[in-house]
Amino acid sequence: MRASGRTARGWRAAAVGCVVLVCVAGYGLFRSLPAGDVDPFGALTGALGALAGGAGLVVSARQYQRERRTGAKSTLARAVRTHEDRQYRNLLGPRKASVPVRFRLSAPPGGPEDSATATHEWPEITDRFLALPGPARRLAILGGPGSGKSLLAKELTLALASRQEENVREVPVLLSLSSWTGFPLYEKPENEAFHTAFRDWLVHETSRTYGQSPALVTDVLDGAPADVVLVLDGLDELDPGGDAGTPLARPRARALLRYLADNPACPGDVVLTCRTTVYEEFGGTAPLAGGARAELLPVPPDAALAHLRARSAWADHGRTERWDAVLEEIRTAPSSPVARQLLTPWRLTMTANAYHVRSEDGGHWHRDPAELVTRWGREALLDRYHREVVESGGPHGSPQASWDLLTPGERLRDAEASPVAEDMSGEAEEYLLSLYVPSVVAGHPVRRHRYPVDRVARWLTLLATHRQRDDLTAPPTPGGLAEHRASLAPHQLWPLGGRRLVRTLHGSIATLIALAVTGLLVFTVHAPGDVLLGFPLIVSSVIAAVLAWSDRPDIDPSSRVGRTGRTLGIPDRTIIAVSLASAGVVWGGLYGMVVAGSVVEARPPDLPPIVWAATAAGALLGVPLLRNWSVETYTTVKGAAPGLRHRIFLVCAALRGRLPLRLGRFLDWAHQGGLLRVDGSAYRFRHDEFEQYLWRAHRRPRVLAVCLAAAESAYRAGTEVTEVTEDTDGQAAADRMLTGVATLAEHRPDLSAACPAGTVAAAEETSEALRTWAAQLASGATGSRLVSHRDRAAHALRRFRASAERRA
Repeated sequence: MRASGRTARGWRAAAVGCVVLVCVAGYGLFRSLPAGDVDPFGALTGALGALAGGAGLVVSARQYQRERRTGAKSTLARAVRTHEDRQYRNLLGPRKASVPVRFRLSAPPGGPEDSATATHEWPEITDRFLALPGPARRLAILGGPGSGKSLLAKELTLALASRQEENVREVPVLLSLSSWTGFPLYEKPENEAFHTAFRDWLVHETSRTYGQSPALVTDVLDGAPADVVLVLDGLDELDPGGDAGTPLARPRARALLRYLADNPACPGDVVLTCRTTVYEEFGGTAPLAGGARAELLPVPPDAALAHLRARSAWADHGRTERWDAVLEEIRTAPSSPVARQLLTPWRLTMTANAYHVRSEDGGHWHRDPAELVTRWGREALLDRYHREVVESGGPHGSPQASWDLLTPGERLRDAEASPVAEDMSGEAEEYLLSLYVPSVVAGHPVRRHRYPVDRVARWLTLLATHRQRDDLTAPPTPGGLAEHRASLAPHQLWPLGGRRLVRTLHGSIATLIALAVTGLLVFTVHAPGDVLLGFPLIVSSVIAAVLAWSDRPDIDPSSRVGRTGRTLGIPDRTIIAVSLASAGVVWGGLYGMVVAGSVVEARPPDLPPIVWAATAAGALLGVPLLRNWSVETYTTVKGAAPGLRHRIFLVCAALRGRLPLRLGRFLDWAHQGGLLRVDGSAYRFRHDEFEQYLWRAHRRPRVLAVCLAAAESAYRAGTEVTEVTEDTDGQAAADRMLTGVATLAEHRPDLSAACPAGTVAAAEETSEALRTWAAQLASGATGSRLVSHRDRAAHALRRFRASAERRA
């Protein structure tokens, strides 16, 4: 219906054009008859020839549009396959080593139940998706952090794009939901306005991600609903930090699910990826209406070792003996801290990268996987559990006598179920993450020695701290920013050069340009008509100056948003670009002419060469001022105002030693090595755990220093009273202790965001011990009871300090 409506409107426009052409020709013909200037027969023949030529041009244009629409699906499918294959290779690593991703497929509501417990390997996802009952196939890919949700979505997208050439009609489009800004205010998902907003976002993001024109994407979307498979990655990234369990939480995610369920104009085939805990909190048997569930499973130990051995086999001429210690550890203690690090594809990738780095001379491996067993294996776990829990009499421990009566298997089970095992598992994860940057730099596929490791780590850490915030006035706290993702859109990175410095320099330069443009016109031109000729350039320079002083992350969003409509077959954004650029040339040239002509007191047509040179300079100046000219910088930052600010940011950041001057080249290099991935026109970190590690490593020392100082201050205040006579005022000491405890409570969210669970638990234990001790002091208690609380606080403080030192 839409296509036929557009066709009818096109033919009506062609008919109107022909009528206008005939009327103009007839008017000119009959007006020239009395003067005898035109041969009537020749004029009529020429008019008919022009009409026939115009009709032929219209027919040819319509035929071209039909052919383009027919080939639009193949063109988009090729673009998707090329883009996703490059991203896919970055995820899989060298030689596209097979990652052992498995999933359990659950049938959609009302579907067959025979597949409810079926387990499949990751290459089977495409066949399983195509076998889902229609007409609208829906699939939710679920799993925990690092379980391979994005990998499975890319596998499905790449396979569908490859099959499109085999006359399979589906064209997949993989988009990240992190760029979905939301829905129109006060519009329900069932309404047409919501669908229009979602479709505009779909066209814009698809065009930006795959480098195709909005018109081509629109042609594909305007076809049959089954022509497109919409793969939406990261439903849990909408409204980060929200609790899906409450009715008003995660409004964007809930609205999107309602749109896919209730709006009749929504796409048919949809694939969503989401964390299992978030998806299940939306309620209902299938939050994605009619959707099957592909739940990702932990990696089996034998599959994990097979993957690691395969990586070693091609890197070490088939030798895999170096992994024997890890293999034995997993066989004998599958729940040890080391084994827990091999349960997801992401952690397998980290481990493989960390232990496939050779020494500088290339003669031997730089690291031995056996160190994992030595530091976090079952023997190390038993030793620490016995030292920290059993011997010290911790709150979760057993007396030494009871420990001696346990069998070795019982001791290991108790240790694996204790917080000590969680703490050691977190330490192993942090260690592997700390090796990720050096291992990627050492094994970079293009130029491994382009950047030093320390600089790469420092630059990535700074990028990880750049969190997008709506409230720029609130002080940035680790607890408030923990759930936000790093914003690596190049045009929004300028605050890293110094928010106040970059904005001041940009605003000053733009203001000087506006004052110079206005001053030249005001003090050199006195004729009112000449002033009006240069007035548009003054307005444009003032608008640019106002934008330059803006503190928003994206100072000019209009430079990245283009209209997707068409007028007379020409895209609207092309018409706008040409018209505004032309206007800039005209008004800038007139500005240069009137200013230079007034200075040399010359008027047309006798203008000296200096005036024509000023006219050309004004025309060049008028293009970026009158229109937001598309300026391509190192990192494809578009727009005159964003482009100038980005260049100022690069210089400021490079002079202050924060980032490289060629930032775009560094980001591309990091993407090629697998440190970053591309999300539309922006960069993202390879994995959320990697990004969070960099962010925590940056924030943690400051938070731990404050909390440790508060705990030690409270402990000293208590010991000063405990070690003197009973006449000492215990209430005053208790108040000083409670001040330190209050500081710990105040920084509790920051500590939870920046530190692992073991360190947070040690801090909470210390806070509780100090609070109880302070209560005893305030009540006037003395003797052994007070000494017991002091010893408990001392023990908790030692554990907290030791945990903090291990995380330093």
